[in-house]
Amino acid sequence: MSRGPPWYARDPNIGEIIFEDIPELLLTHPELHRRGITLTDPAKIGYVYLAISPDKPQYAVKVLSPETEEIAIYQRLLRLDSGSPNHTLPCEISQLGHPLLIMPYLSGVEWFTQSSERTLYNVLGRFVQIVEGVEFLHCLNIAHLDLCYGNVLVAQSVDMTGHPDVVDGKLYIIDFDTSRQFSLGPGEQRPIILPSTQVEPPGGIVSFDPYSWDVHCAGYILEDMIETNSPYDGAWITRRYARWLIGNERGCEGICRCRPTARKALQVLKALQVVVYAMNLCGRLLVPAPHARAITGQAA
Repeated sequence: MSRGPPWYARDPNIGEIIFEDIPELLLTHPELHRRGITLTDPAKIGYVYLAISPDKPQYAVKVLSPETEEIAIYQRLLRLDSGSPNHTLPCEISQLGHPLLIMPYLSGVEWFTQSSERTLYNVLGRFVQIVEGVEFLHCLNIAHLDLCYGNVLVAQSVDMTGHPDVVDGKLYIIDFDTSRQFSLGPGEQRPIILPSTQVEPPGGIVSFDPYSWDVHCAGYILEDMIETNSPYDGAWITRRYARWLIGNERGCEGICRCRPTARKALQVLKALQVVVYAMNLCGRLLVPAPHARAITGQAA
């Protein structure tokens, strides 16, 4: 097995890293040759590279580290039913040569392509997908530990060529390289020393209930979604909800009570969604149809 990542392309004469090139270890990797996958672009230099072609299925290939729990976590998640609430991106782990994660490349992170789709109900629906994905992991005693806007992808129809298992409009959680599996679940697991994360821990805190940390980070993802999709009617509701998830961190030394569990957050979110749907339905029922208004006007 080759050494773990990062893998870099280097100048053969002076050994300097060539950031825009593909590493030799990937260019000669037997699994990529077997599949006919030609990598073209770096996505996360040293770790993730893309195969972009206008007439072939597009892939993202991640060099996995045997020193993390990522392989074991993906193996667990990929054995399960891929339907919701499982929001694991359909992918394959290649064990031929150095282990690689071969994934569909999802081109965009736009939450809604048309402004008409940016309604409170639709935004809540996106929220539900994220929170149920986190809650699904927590039910398996898995904490992601590095949830952020960039680690949640949205499948669009343009991404589905050659990838029949990808669901249009579904949100997928990726990057489990710092994730952990625990023997205890939410409400039982004690704080751990956080790994390096893209969300900065509040107040310089280094120990965190891992499940509560995921909920905290999910709150920031939702805030980013709100800013990306605003304005829409009722945005204040989603802002209040996101802040509830972020919580008012007090540096709990035991099981954290500064924010809801993912399960509680999901229950409240689904209840909100039902209320908003009912209000929208009542609003439509109370507004006369155009032909009805015309008849009423003639009668007057």
